[in-house]
Amino acid sequence: MKVSFIKPPIGGILGLEMLTFVEPLGMECVAGALEPNGHECRIYDLRLEGEEDGLQKCIAFEPDVVGLQCNFTTERRRTLRLAQRIRDSLPDATIVVGGHDASRDPKWFERDTIDVIAVGDGEEVMPAFMDALEGGGYDHVPGIVINTKQGQKTTCGSPGRSNLDELPLPARHLIKDYAPHYYINFRKPLALMETARGCPYRCNFCSVWKFHEKTFREKSPERVVEELKTIDAPNIFITDDIFWLDVHRGREMARLIKAAGIKKYFTVQTRTDIICRHPDLIEEWKDCGNLAIFLGLEKVDDEGLKSVNKNNKAINNERAIAILKELDVGFTCNFIVDPAWERKDFAQLRKWVDEHGTYNSGFSVLTPLPGTDLWGEVSDQVTTDDWELFDIVHSVLPTKLGLKDFYEEYSRLWDWSLQVRYKHRGKMKTYLAMVMAIATGRVSLNAIRKGMNMARVFSNPDTFMAGHSA
Repeated sequence: MKVSFIKPPIGGILGLEMLTFVEPLGMECVAGALEPNGHECRIYDLRLEGEEDGLQKCIAFEPDVVGLQCNFTTERRRTLRLAQRIRDSLPDATIVVGGHDASRDPKWFERDTIDVIAVGDGEEVMPAFMDALEGGGYDHVPGIVINTKQGQKTTCGSPGRSNLDELPLPARHLIKDYAPHYYINFRKPLALMETARGCPYRCNFCSVWKFHEKTFREKSPERVVEELKTIDAPNIFITDDIFWLDVHRGREMARLIKAAGIKKYFTVQTRTDIICRHPDLIEEWKDCGNLAIFLGLEKVDDEGLKSVNKNNKAINNERAIAILKELDVGFTCNFIVDPAWERKDFAQLRKWVDEHGTYNSGFSVLTPLPGTDLWGEVSDQVTTDDWELFDIVHSVLPTKLGLKDFYEEYSRLWDWSLQVRYKHRGKMKTYLAMVMAIATGRVSLNAIRKGMNMARVFSNPDTFMAGHSA
C-alpha cells in the first residue's frame, strides 16, 4: 500500500517553531517500520514545501493512507485543516493522526475528517494497522482510537514496549531533499537521533513520561553507533530527554563512537545532578567531536524546583554550570516563568543569570499542555481556546501582574540575557565569533540573521501582546 506522511506547515505566532527547525524524525521512524513490509512511503514537510505544493504532490501520489503528525498542541488547528483538505481531495484515503499531542488527548481529535488516532509509538502501532487495513478491518488493532458515527472506539492498550534495538533504522532517505535545511542554534545541516525513549521523572509540566506511560528504554551502544554511521550531517541533536541516565552505557557509547572514527558536533539534553556526579563523562564525550548541552534548570531555588516536581536541587544547577565552564563545554539553560510571578521574581531570575553568566538562556512560560499533570490541576483556569498560544512563550493562564506588565518583564528577560552575554564575553568578541562561524562554514549568514532577529523580536513586549489580539 502507499502511505504519505505529512508534517504541518509553519503557523502560529512564536515559540517552539521559531527556536528550532528540525526533521520529522517520528515519521521517518514509522516509515522505516513500514517499508520492510512492502509499503511505499513518502514524507512531505510542508514547512519547506509550502502547503499548496506539498499537498499537490501528496494528492498526485494517490496514497491509500495519509499520516498526519500532531506533536505540538500549537499544531492542532493546522492538522484539522490538512485533514479536511485531504478528505476533500482523497475521499477514499484512510486518514491517521499520530504524535505526542494526539496521543495525550485523542478525544480532541474526534472529527469526521479523521479516521483513526494512533496512540503511542507509531512503529509499534502502524505495521499491525496496515496489515489489518489490507485485510479489510482494523477494529482489533492495539493502540488506536477509531472515530465512528457513534463516537470514538478505543481498542485494547498500546502494544508491548519493544526492545529499541529491534526497531528498523529511520527512513532518512525520504527526507534527503529537506535534510540540508534543518538546524538548531544556528548549526546546519542538523540530524536528529534518538538513543532512548521515556523518562523516569515526573515533572508536572512535561508530557514525555505520560506519552511513554512511565517507561524508559535505551538502545544499546552498538545500535547507536550503527545508526550514527548512516548519518551524513555533521551536527547531531540527541532527542533523549535525559542523556547519560545510565552512566556505564554513556561511557561505552563514547568509547565505540571514538573507535569507529566518528566525529560530530553533538547537542544533548541532560540533568545537572548527572553532570555533578560524573564530570569525567563530559570529558569523554568531548573527544567524540564537539559537545553542547541543553539544561532544563527550570527554577533558581529549591522551592521553585519543588513546585514543578523537578526532583533536583538548586545547588546542582550551580555546580554543573561551574563544571561545564571549567571543561569549556557550551551549554544552554532554560527557565520556567510562572504567570503568578511578581516583579521581584523576574528580578531574582535576572540576578541569577547575571551572577552565573548563563547568557545562553531561554525562558519558557509555564504552560499546561493537555494530558499533563499540570493540565489536570489548572485547566479550569485556562484563559484561551486558541491553541496557537500554547507555544510556551505566551501565557494561557491568568497573570498576577497585568498582562502588559507581565510581558514587559518577560521580554526584559530575553534582552537581559543578551546584555549579560555582552558583559561576560564583550560585544566585539560576540560579533567576532559570529563572523568566524560564518567564515568557517559552521553556520550560515541567514541563520545568524534569524538568530539576531529572534533576539530583537523577543525583547519587545508588543511581540507577545500581539498574539492575544490576533
